[in-house]
Amino acid sequence: MAAAAGPGPLLELGCGTGRVLRPLARAGYEITGIDLSAQMLEYCLARLETEPAGTRDRVTLLVGDMTSFDLGRRFAAIFCAFNTFHHLRTVEQQLACLDRCRAHLMAGAPLVLDLFNPDPAPGDGGGDESADAEANALVVDWEDGRRIRRWLSACDYDRRLQCNECEMTYEVVETDGTTRRLTETFPMRIVYRYELEHLLARCGFRITAWYGGYDLQPFAEESLGMIVVAK
Repeated sequence: MAAAAGPGPLLELGCGTGRVLRPLARAGYEITGIDLSAQMLEYCLARLETEPAGTRDRVTLLVGDMTSFDLGRRFAAIFCAFNTFHHLRTVEQQLACLDRCRAHLMAGAPLVLDLFNPDPAPGDGGGDESADAEANALVVDWEDGRRIRRWLSACDYDRRLQCNECEMTYEVVETDGTTRRLTETFPMRIVYRYELEHLLARCGFRITAWYGGYDLQPFAEESLGMIVVAK
């Protein structure tokens, strides 16, 4: 069965994993993805090579900064998924991103933000948190029979900047059982619910839906995520 035609072109910010972009392209939507990392775009392109030609033809990948992009066109929806918005470290960057989104949306079109719901409560300080995280590592099947184990190995919170400095550990498990580890450090700025509401209002957005997860359950105290739809 042929894929249904989409209502208009879509845009994803921080598209490097392809986890949003590829399913939408499969469903028949024309979609543009921008990412600041050329390496992530190469990864996304490699994943797209496994898709049918019709799916690949609906995708455009561009190197771009989510705070300053100017694509010269408008979109029927813009997605900023998987905590990408948390990588903006200052209010100025957040406002710049939202301003660029507003300038690229068709009239009445939605912006969809997918963030985690932060918990400011301190931990009890007991136990080895790094060891606990490794024991519950996410395991992903990789290429040539290899696997990757991933866990958050450290996270220091700067209350002055409202920002986490995170360290992620990746363990590559080869087919013969040998392993090697890599670490990556990156910032993630905490954004709370009402702070986000004010940011969106300052940039001319009106929130139309607020969910607590990918199943579109109502946002509640125990919600781990915040999925916000604004127009």
